[in-house]
Amino acid sequence: MIRNILIPISPKVEFDRQIEAALSLAYQLEAHVNAVYIRPDPIATAAAIFELAGSTELTADRIDRDSRVVEADAHAIFEAWRASHGLACGAVNQSLRSPFACWSEQVGSVETIIIRCGRLSDVIVLNFPDPSHVATKQAVEAAVFSTGRPTILIPKAVSNNLLRHVIIAWNGSLEATRAIAGAITLLRAAERISVFSVPSDTDDCFSNLNLGAFLTWHGIESHHLTSQPEDKSIGSALLRVAVDSNATMLVMGGYTHGHVGPLQFGSVTSHVLHHAKVPVLMMH
Repeated sequence: MIRNILIPISPKVEFDRQIEAALSLAYQLEAHVNAVYIRPDPIATAAAIFELAGSTELTADRIDRDSRVVEADAHAIFEAWRASHGLACGAVNQSLRSPFACWSEQVGSVETIIIRCGRLSDVIVLNFPDPSHVATKQAVEAAVFSTGRPTILIPKAVSNNLLRHVIIAWNGSLEATRAIAGAITLLRAAERISVFSVPSDTDDCFSNLNLGAFLTWHGIESHHLTSQPEDKSIGSALLRVAVDSNATMLVMGGYTHGHVGPLQFGSVTSHVLHHAKVPVLMMH
């Protein structure tokens, strides 16, 4: 069951696509939208600026005042959106079946706040990483790899019905299994489900398991899709199939390379994060 849809909002990052996508899901699932604005800790920010530039011009008090102004602007946009949709700012009855949208503020780093709030949410909705906003990459990394919750990444253009045609990327891995488990409520609500897999050169008993049969036990009918010989990589094959099939969402595992230091995405994960034109539910 999905009842609490988390929308993490970072300063000066547009969030209109996040809240519209979340509201679409909220109507279908009788859930509510929980927008959490992440305001940087002014003391930590001032210390970081001083360490990098040796500047003393920006004090913690000045940073705090400026960040509150930015938050007020974002909050005003959110409230105008909420009013335009006739949404309450809290629960309207004890059944909690009527969607509503609430706003709150948390002070701290993007990673800390998303991990803290995300682990107590049912699904997280974020924009795809934007190279011009480092916070968006930090948000995706924290949500996908540190919350244990499904994260839906929203591209620049999105269908008003994310559950019209959902494609599952299946390779038998632990990550893909977790993504399916995290998405099972959405899959039950979807109008059409397809399973995409790539024929393997090896006899992999895991990837050959019948996912369609598993889904049937959950009351979910699915169709099978495969790649074509002209596809040069699994990532490009998956995205081509998504476009050709008019998919409205992909469900896939999020993969990383073994590493010490900055997070390095797996090749398919990286390709999808950089090139996907449809929403992607990703889980590690």
